[in-house]
Amino acid sequence: MTHHDPLSLLRGIRDANYHRPGIRCLRLFSADAGVLRELAAEAEGLRARNAPSLAGDPGHVTAWTGPRGRVEQFSLLNASGRCDDFSRDHDLSCFGKRFHHRSRYPALSALAEALPHLVNFRINVLGPGAALAPHEEHSVVRSLTGAVGVRARFHLPLVTGPEATLLLDGDLHRLAAGTVYLVNHGCVHAAENAGATDRIHLVWDMLLTAPATEVMFGTGPAPGGFTRTPVRTVLPEGRRAVARWERIAPRVSEAEARHVGFLDPQ
Repeated sequence: MTHHDPLSLLRGIRDANYHRPGIRCLRLFSADAGVLRELAAEAEGLRARNAPSLAGDPGHVTAWTGPRGRVEQFSLLNASGRCDDFSRDHDLSCFGKRFHHRSRYPALSALAEALPHLVNFRINVLGPGAALAPHEEHSVVRSLTGAVGVRARFHLPLVTGPEATLLLDGDLHRLAAGTVYLVNHGCVHAAENAGATDRIHLVWDMLLTAPATEVMFGTGPAPGGFTRTPVRTVLPEGRRAVARWERIAPRVSEAEARHVGFLDPQ
């Protein structure tokens, strides 16, 4: 499979979504050292000034995943400007939302503005000993017009350590700070921070429209302060069996996803 062929890439994400051989994780960009420092500093400042939503609270959009310990979410792309407002994080729309704190957090704002057709843009924090239990979402989605395409998820670790791990269909990964990864959330996935300090990631979902796919996977200019990685393949560090997990019922069958394609903005 060539990751430079956009339709092949969509099919690879689709196949892993249905737990077949496909694309579970890709390494896409490396942040310049100065940009990583700025993003991490702004994330710390934003955390100090704003209240998060807590994934373990009843009614939180993430509570069904079985979070353990302190799991914080700061939602940065919404209509209200409140970082604890997660109400539109997963509505599959890229309209009517914006980052309200542009002047105070210019590095975060510049990154968000470079990413077309964002559905959400979040700071996710796992405190020491915190975890998200194994769960399954879906990267293959149906648009308002009935078209089948991909909502893709990306992680940029800002602060992490060797004891922070991610599972994707049993593959064990440790994501490096300053690297942007595609993380296929259609896989059964789980996250754990067994370290003594917070694990802090920027996480965002994008509709894979043609422009979004070109920015994230194409050969054109990268977002400012980032460099495309020459080797995208991410090899797992090991395997860990997952016996059971929580899941969301799929809205698109594997047969319906046969002709997956680019989405239109919605």
